[in-house]
Amino acid sequence: MKTKKYVIALAIFGGMLFTAYAANTMNQNEQQTAKIERSAIRIPSAG
Repeated sequence: MKTKKYVIALAIFGGMLFTAYAANTMNQNEQQTAKIERSAIRIPSAG
């Protein structure tokens, strides 16, 4: 019974950590956008 309480507490704690990490990894505010630099794109001469 004591072990069961520890397992449940660990599962809840791990779930909270996973949720916090997943929320931070997803870019919800879209403040950072991918920008393509046109100077980095090279068109081949045969193309």
